[in-house]
Amino acid sequence: MGKDMLKKILKQQSHPSLAVKVDLEKLKLEEYIVVDVRTPQLYSSTPHIKDSYNIHDIKELEALCLAHKDKKILLVCNGGLESAKYGTLLVESGLENVYYLDEYLQIIEEKIPLEYPKEKR
Repeated sequence: MGKDMLKKILKQQSHPSLAVKVDLEKLKLEEYIVVDVRTPQLYSSTPHIKDSYNIHDIKELEALCLAHKDKKILLVCNGGLESAKYGTLLVESGLENVYYLDEYLQIIEEKIPLEYPKEKR
């Protein structure tokens, strides 16, 4: 399967959430605190958005959202599923400043430069 075909399939997938879904085409990273919700091991061993926080624990994530109620918190992961789940949990806990990116890293990289682990370069 070619890269373009894979991207087309990935673009058609959707992960519902109670958090607000952000359109990659309109995304301005400077408007958000970006949090990658993948495990620390996955975050440190794979590409991720430069300067993103890595918080996998829901309580720590909730504390960050509460500490920055005046900021938009953008949740990201490898493909949107985990960020959608975390987004729903945070909104259910009463938070309103939660957004998520429902995109795969392969697609994000076309618009947002990713940081790669040093050993992978």
